[in-house]
Amino acid sequence: MHARGTGGCVLCAIVMMIAVVATTVGAEEQSAGEAAGAGQRLRDVETPPAVICGGCVTPTFAGEGKGSIVPYGRIELDAIYSNRNTNPLDPGQFNGYATAAGKSSNASSTLNPRYSVFGLRADRTDGTHSLTGVVEADFYSQTDNAGNISPRLRLANVKYSPNNSRTTITAGMDWTPIMSSHPSLIDFSIMGYNGNLWQRLPQITVKHQFNENVNGLLTVMRFERGLSAIQPQTQRRTFQGAGAAAAASGSCGSSGFACSENAFNDPVQMPYVGTRFAYTGTGDQAGFMVALNAAFRHYRSAPTAGGIPAGNDINSYLVGAELAVPLTNRLKFTGEIAYGQALGVEFFRYGQERNLGTGKAIRTVVGWGELDYAYDRRLTLIAGYGFDNPLNSDLRGTSAGADTQYVLNHRTYLTAVRHIWGDLYASLEWNHLMSEWSTGEHFAGDNFMLSTWYNF
Repeated sequence: MHARGTGGCVLCAIVMMIAVVATTVGAEEQSAGEAAGAGQRLRDVETPPAVICGGCVTPTFAGEGKGSIVPYGRIELDAIYSNRNTNPLDPGQFNGYATAAGKSSNASSTLNPRYSVFGLRADRTDGTHSLTGVVEADFYSQTDNAGNISPRLRLANVKYSPNNSRTTITAGMDWTPIMSSHPSLIDFSIMGYNGNLWQRLPQITVKHQFNENVNGLLTVMRFERGLSAIQPQTQRRTFQGAGAAAAASGSCGSSGFACSENAFNDPVQMPYVGTRFAYTGTGDQAGFMVALNAAFRHYRSAPTAGGIPAGNDINSYLVGAELAVPLTNRLKFTGEIAYGQALGVEFFRYGQERNLGTGKAIRTVVGWGELDYAYDRRLTLIAGYGFDNPLNSDLRGTSAGADTQYVLNHRTYLTAVRHIWGDLYASLEWNHLMSEWSTGEHFAGDNFMLSTWYNF
């Protein structure tokens, strides 16, 4: 037994000596960067692998162009005071933002850190080809739970250009590529429900720069399957299986989002097909922009738990224009106007696309305008107005209750943004919301925000 132990030790010693020699030789062959402590370049690939596994973490082609990975983000705290319920249209996120003037007249206040953001950006280029990937999250998860604020995906997309950014292909979750101008107010809703048509959603977009001034794009975009299941308008096609009632019942209960039966039987199957053509000024016209937009999709409505009539052909469409005009060196106007039908979750208008009594699509006119004034290098003053005005005739016969569907929803806002030091900012904002509901009720409310954020 003793001899065996001695032989084992000798064998171990020989192996260790060979390893030391191999390591020494390898060190002599290292590049200057590795010798300085960069470590082995495990991501380099001399020859492409025969098979690239879509579900695996494959070797990366680090030798093709120069690349970088940059973390970024924002740490923000919003102090909010409302003199009544100013978020009746998304009560699951009542802490975060303003949507309309609701029926409840109780005042409230909160401190909200949810608009903090963290992201990673990866870039690679060889001077002709360019590749950019972005993953970004904030903390607006589905419901308010102050003791458990979970992250939520905001962006996850890849942009590729084969010709020095003349043509760019975007695949993944990104900002809505049509009606892509946005007001500069700090309220998280970015005036959703009040005239600004926006969202972040999965898409495939091809954009081309025709010349120095003109660009255009084509896109297909939609929410994930089943994410249009927003109560009380969760639509579900009839099917065979567990809980096969016509509406969200049986094994689904009132679960809404968390139900595969709702997701796999969502009647909205077609994505939006959209386009945008824009002219941007250069030289003496720098800062000027005008754009025309259009989008369309079709689906046939399905039964809902609330008994809304089904079987209607829902043609959802949008035509709109954007404009940005520098009025002076310090003053700029930006705005949008659009007309559309059955515009819902893809445009931050949850529950406003169909009449809750008749099931028919609702037409609407929306728009907003804003003046931005640079008082000096540290202070910017902003004033704006926005409106969402559905056709009253399309809301006749609706069974919507209080704080559900509006015939006119508009707001004015004043914002001051102050640069403190470095990347630290502070802002004060006042939003005045005015809402006329399908129930015949009229309310007005005020939302005040004092915000501070640090960009990194």
